[in-house]
Amino acid sequence: MSEKNMQVVRRLLEEVWTKGNLSLLRDLVAENAESHPMPNFGTLYGPEEYRNFIAVYKGAFHDMTFNIEDQFGSGDKVATRWTTRVTDAAGDAVSDTQTGEELTIDGTTITHHDSSGKIIGEWATWDTGSLLQSAAAPQVFEQLSIKI
Repeated sequence: MSEKNMQVVRRLLEEVWTKGNLSLLRDLVAENAESHPMPNFGTLYGPEEYRNFIAVYKGAFHDMTFNIEDQFGSGDKVATRWTTRVTDAAGDAVSDTQTGEELTIDGTTITHHDSSGKIIGEWATWDTGSLLQSAAAPQVFEQLSIKI
């Protein structure tokens, strides 16, 4: 079961987050899923709320790619350490505003899976400091209703 669950997480990061294939969410995330996608954010319920969360990020950052650095599974849980690289579309005062600012963000996600392999729980921790330094931070946090 662990290998199947690890493949679900790989598909979520590579096909949904990196390639933007949001239609796969219903295949990977259960309707009753509870996701905690970033520290101090709260809970997302089901694939539709997860889709909205992804849309905010994909709208603020371009060329988003996830690389899986380490991954292991045991029973119905998977731990994944990842790195994402994004381009901040807004740029900043130091960077060329035409090309934007490139950010690298490291994180770890623990997922809990049902018997079919769908994600029913997700807890992520990641380097939010990198995001806070980005010119896109106010836009992202405003759309997600987070106070910084």
